[in-house]
Parts: sequence; C-alpha cells; structure tokens
Amino acid sequence: MFDPVQDPIAPIHRLPCEITSEIFVHCLPTSHSDRELNTANPREAPTLLLHICRIWREIATSTPALWGKMELSLHNAHCHDTAQAWLRRAKGRSISVKLHGWAFDYGDCEADGWAISTFQTLLERAHSLKFLELSAIPLKYMYGLAEPALHELDGSYTFPSLQQLTIGIKDGFTWSSFSMPDIRLFTHAPLLREVTFSDSTPPFFLSSLPWHQVTKYTGTRANLDDLLAALNLGSNLVECVLSMDRIDPDNTEILTHSNLKSLTIPGNGSSRSWSVDVLQFLTLPSLEALRIFDCPYNLFGHPDFLAFLARSSPPLRQFTARLNADTEVDVEQSDVDAFLSMPNVVEVEIWNANEIFLFVFSSHFDIVAFLPQLRHLSFFHPRHSSEDVVSKQLEEVQVGLIARWNSTARLKSFALVWDRDVGDISEDILVPFRTMASEGLDISIKSPTRSYI
Repeated sequence: MFDPVQDPIAPIHRLPCEITSEIFVHCLPTSHSDRELNTANPREAPTLLLHICRIWREIATSTPALWGKMELSLHNAHCHDTAQAWLRRAKGRSISVKLHGWAFDYGDCEADGWAISTFQTLLERAHSLKFLELSAIPLKYMYGLAEPALHELDGSYTFPSLQQLTIGIKDGFTWSSFSMPDIRLFTHAPLLREVTFSDSTPPFFLSSLPWHQVTKYTGTRANLDDLLAALNLGSNLVECVLSMDRIDPDNTEILTHSNLKSLTIPGNGSSRSWSVDVLQFLTLPSLEALRIFDCPYNLFGHPDFLAFLARSSPPLRQFTARLNADTEVDVEQSDVDAFLSMPNVVEVEIWNANEIFLFVFSSHFDIVAFLPQLRHLSFFHPRHSSEDVVSKQLEEVQVGLIARWNSTARLKSFALVWDRDVGDISEDILVPFRTMASEGLDISIKSPTRSYI
C-alpha cells in the first residue's frame, strides 16, 4: 500500500520546512489537558514525530518550540540521556519541566546516580526554567542520605525566568520545624510568582524563597499550622488554594491577611473534609472571590462561617459552592443566612443543590438584604431522582426568580444546567422563564441532550 509520508517526492514533503514546523507545533498536547507535559510519550508529539520518517525527524529536532516542555521519571536508566537531548533541541528557549519517580529505596545507588546526573544537567539550564515541578521527593534527598542533598545546593544558582514552582516532599509532615533543612536553591528567582506545595510539604522547607514577591500559593493536604505559616510568609499573596486534612484542636490563633483577594478551598477526597474549617482561623478583609468544594449543606448557617464573614467584612464579589452531593439534607440544614452577609456579591454559582436547598434559597429572593447586588446566578448539576422532581425544582426557582425580576435588583443572567437528561418539561413551567428572557434576562436552562431555553 502506498504511504505518502514515506515517499520523498510526495506533496507533503513539498511544503516549506517552516510550514511543516508550525504544523508540528500545533500537534503538541494543549495546556488544558493532563497530557500537556507528558511529552516523552511515544504516542504524543513531539516524540511521535521522531518516528515517522527521516525528513520529519530532522524538522522536529530543529524546531525548538517543540521541546519547551519536558516530563521525566528519574527512576529510569535513560532519563539523563533524554534530558540532555531535550535541552539540546530546546536550545535557548524557556522550558517547563516536571521531574518525578525519584528512587525511594535507601542504598539504590544506581537509581540515585540517574537522579544526580539528570538534576545537575537541569540546573545547568537554570536560567531557562520557566516552570519547575519536583514531585514526591523522598526525604533521603533532604539530609544527604542520598545525593543530591537539596539543602546543600546553595543560592549560587539563579533562576531569572522561573515563574512557577511546585515541590512535593514525600512525608514532609513528619518533620518538626526545628529539624527541617532550609532549601536555599531558589533564593534568586526574581520572576517567581506562583508556588505550590504538594504531598503535605511544610513551607519551612523553603522559607528562603522570595516570598515577598509570590502572589499565588497552593497548599495541598497540609495541616493548619503549615497553611498559616505560608500565609504569614507570603504577605503579598493575592490568590490561594488551601487544602487541609489535619487540624490542631488547640489552635486559637486567627490570622489576618490584608491582601488576599481570591481563596479556593478544594475537597480532600475523604468523607470528612477539614479544608473548609480553615476559615475559622482567618480574617480576610480584601477577599473578592471565594470558592468552596466539598461544601457541606450546613455551611451557610454555621456559626464559624458566619463569624468569618462578620469579622472579615470582605468586599466579596464572586461566590462558588460545590455542595457535597453524597450528603442527605433536610430543611433545618438548608439555612442560607450566610448570603445575608454578602451584600456585594455579583455572581453566585452553586453545584449539586437538591430540591430543599433550591426551595430555601429561592424563597429568600423577596428579601431586600438577600444578595442585593446579585446579577449572575447559576445552578449546575442540581440533584434529581425523577422528572417530577425536575418540575418541582423549576417551579421553586421560578417563583423566586420572578420576585427578583420584578424588583429593582434585577438579575442579568440565570442558568440551570443538569448533568443528565431530565426528559420533557411542561410548557406551562417554561412560559414564565421565556417571558423573562424576552424582557432581557439572559436565561439558559438545559441538559446534556436538550436546550429548553
């Protein structure tokens, strides 16, 4: 069978090399996929392009833009050769690198050697690093039980292009702040703005970072003391993602951070998420956006959350809550008092709301103090068990929406989006929504298979 790619006189080979090179760049995994840095995969560009034909290989290896992102497992005998080839092809271009698969076994000298040579090769290109992720670093690399010992690498290296740094130290939470080494490797990084600590990594490991210039901090699976320490170190932070799975019941300190504008609290995947509890230890007077995942239904009437809003009095503009869909809830647990303490909120997004919550929320729309500045309201994936429940949900929302639409505090947009098919909806229920849409309200009511409005 004729293969045009293998035929040197085929039309595809008549394209100028510059055009072919640009096409190759567009074959790279996008920044919105988990495959973005998985570039060593032989089934993905750019590695895939090396195995088509000689001409394509030559074009690919001479296109630096193809080699700007690299992910390597250090527990691989070929990782050093791969790193050298990748950096050589990238030439002077800025690069993004993920290193993982460090050798965990003590005395594994061969694997430690792979890590040493690869990491040292990478440091030789420190000036080109734009993004760096070091995942699940074993503790043996912290105290010289294996080489390289990170705390022995001083601040003589400079990272003039580094903007994002992610570090995860495996079982880092087992160390007290008094015995932690201070990693000074990244002291000179004038453009560093985003820092992520994964795997319960305490910030004390990196207290020598240029924290004063960091504007975004992400802490995952951390304990309360570590989260508060990071906020103390990063006095100029404006955005945080805080995930907590341990809390000290004796902690009574409340930290005030005057610059933080955006806070995201993700769930930790366990049946009991501690993350949202961090709010009882914070005062955030500049907060403009709050996103809470794995959000308990009783949060909106919980004294700790109400106290946080009262003492912070933030100029909150955006609020998102992904309610815990596995939680059973009754009317008493569907208190929405917290929304009375959000006078400046313009946009609200609620996920996984059940019929009771929708009823209680909508029934407050005729209260003047209930979200008086609200302009954009969205309900995503409301819970339902039948078409009757869907109709009931719409009827409950409809009453509140009409009350708000007929007031001076009119909405600009409303969305209700189910995550699965909900069948037919009576026209009698949809007519009031259509009327508001004709009068100017931007309404979207749909499921994955149908768009009702």
